[in-house]
Amino acid sequence: MNESIEEIKKFILQNNIPVFGISAAESLQNEPRGYRPSDMLPQARSILCLGMPIPKGIFRCKERSEWMYWRAANVYYRKIDVVLMQACAIIEERDEIAVPVYSCFPYDIKGKGDFWGYMGLVKMAEAAKIGRVGKNGLLFNSKYGPRLLLGGIVTTASLPAIAWPERDEKGCPEDCFACREQCPVEAIDQIGKVDRVACVKYSMKSPIFSNLMGSKDINPEDIQMINHLTAVDDHSMYRCMKCVSACPF
Repeated sequence: MNESIEEIKKFILQNNIPVFGISAAESLQNEPRGYRPSDMLPQARSILCLGMPIPKGIFRCKERSEWMYWRAANVYYRKIDVVLMQACAIIEERDEIAVPVYSCFPYDIKGKGDFWGYMGLVKMAEAAKIGRVGKNGLLFNSKYGPRLLLGGIVTTASLPAIAWPERDEKGCPEDCFACREQCPVEAIDQIGKVDRVACVKYSMKSPIFSNLMGSKDINPEDIQMINHLTAVDDHSMYRCMKCVSACPF
């Protein structure tokens, strides 16, 4: 599969995505049931994860940085998803099967503020050795810090492990707690465990979704469907990114 790797690598770099890695699918088989590579694709052999950095300037904006981040993230979500679909097509030209793990939507809604992606992209990225889970729960990359937006692929292709570019990913410095100190809802504890629900409830806002969650007449499946149809991208707002802006790396 070396020819496939080179073709995928060339395609990803041509799309100005500077970070990607590949690992064996079995590296994530200890994830919760329903969120493992084999749950998505029974014959899964490999996972691929790629990352695209939000410009540093977005986080340095003195005014309206949240709105700037919201727009940047939505533009990049679309770009990453298109790249994933095209990379899947490259893999399937080799008579394999490939499934994209999209950068944001869709996801499962377990409760108020409790969202689960179909697979954990941060865990995929860590398995592919393009970074390590940081104290704020995001991927920490040695070059881009916590600024990467991620996307992934699960495939039946048996691809050799690779991390591009090759780096020694050591993760967050042990003595740095800048993200924890700036979190307005104290969602990050001293050992780096993140209260995801507290974070999401504060940092994301969708007026349509909020109204639906307060309704007694709509079942959870309808809420999830309507949220994906109406709140995706431009109709949801990120209200906080202090943990990323505060990161000195």
